[in-house]
Amino acid sequence: MIFHVLSIPVYPTKKEITLCAFTQKVYKFCDSMTRRGHTVFHYGHPESKVNCTQHFDVVSLDVYEEVYKNQKWQTFLPQNTNNKVHDEFNRNASQFIRKNKQSNKDFVLAFWGVGHEDCCLELRDDFIVVEPSVGYDSGFAPFKVFESYSQLHKMQFPFYRSNLPSFTDAVIPPGFYQQDFQYNQEKENYILFLGRMVEAKGINIAQELSKAHRIPIKFVGPQNLNNGLKKDNDLAEYIDTVSYKERKTLLSNAKALIMPSLFSEPCGWSMIEAFFSGTPVISTDWGGLSEYNKHGLTGFRCRSLNEFYHALGSIDDISPQYCRDYAKANFSIDLVCEMYENYFAFVQESISDGLGVIKANCKFLVQPDRL
Repeated sequence: MIFHVLSIPVYPTKKEITLCAFTQKVYKFCDSMTRRGHTVFHYGHPESKVNCTQHFDVVSLDVYEEVYKNQKWQTFLPQNTNNKVHDEFNRNASQFIRKNKQSNKDFVLAFWGVGHEDCCLELRDDFIVVEPSVGYDSGFAPFKVFESYSQLHKMQFPFYRSNLPSFTDAVIPPGFYQQDFQYNQEKENYILFLGRMVEAKGINIAQELSKAHRIPIKFVGPQNLNNGLKKDNDLAEYIDTVSYKERKTLLSNAKALIMPSLFSEPCGWSMIEAFFSGTPVISTDWGGLSEYNKHGLTGFRCRSLNEFYHALGSIDDISPQYCRDYAKANFSIDLVCEMYENYFAFVQESISDGLGVIKANCKFLVQPDRL
């Protein structure tokens, strides 16, 4: 298959950029699909380092510096789609993609949704445009893949005024390389908050939980955001964006990952990374968190500060080995790549043959439940 992958204009596509889940989605897709023998063209920042068939620079460093000044990718950059970086990205990417077209079955993958809309609308009559791993309020493409059923259901009404879903929409969870994580059975005495340091992520709930249990907490994420966090906890440590290696160590040693998000998370990548590390998760009970965090098995889902408090008190009841096995069974990169390959083949067939045809063979897009 032929994939034209649009990266995130704000950041170079690198394994080290852990603060942006969208960048990690692009990195993992390009790397894994190239390894599986597909043709993958990557369009993005000139400092990108990603395994692919061929990379194309579509943003000049001069324009990037003009817009973002001295800000570096280690901090959380404003993701404004109405600036010169995004204009240049979409314009140049569209031109390169047309030059690189192999057939009418080429896919254009818009991993950042509306941030790629201008480019994709110009290409949609000549390519198969797909939004893989739809997150947040996006969904312009005719073919969409969600990372959780909760996100699909949340977005159904804005997409379809009749409230009817599309047969060509699918749910495929994120995939990870097992070797990217360090497994620890024995945990250190701290809890971990990992992500954007904003109130919507429930940072003050995490702070109160640490204070109530008198257990150290590490807040890891971009510290340049005006987040309203009450820094009144002598057991709290505030750490800026860390390297991939440091992130791996922090996840594997933590007693628990705390994810008290106050909004409906499309999935919760950090949660799955914690499972691979053998670390249980204490989360709120909505969005993708309620779908993938198995209450009493991989952690606890909570709806009040009291429940968070008692969940942490019971965290030693959760088996690190079960968390690891659950992640391997459901989110391994090979499993997820196969699901994507089946989906892309399904899309190509639906365009050429339609959906109302019975054939001799069938590959189900829905996967059997595991663990």
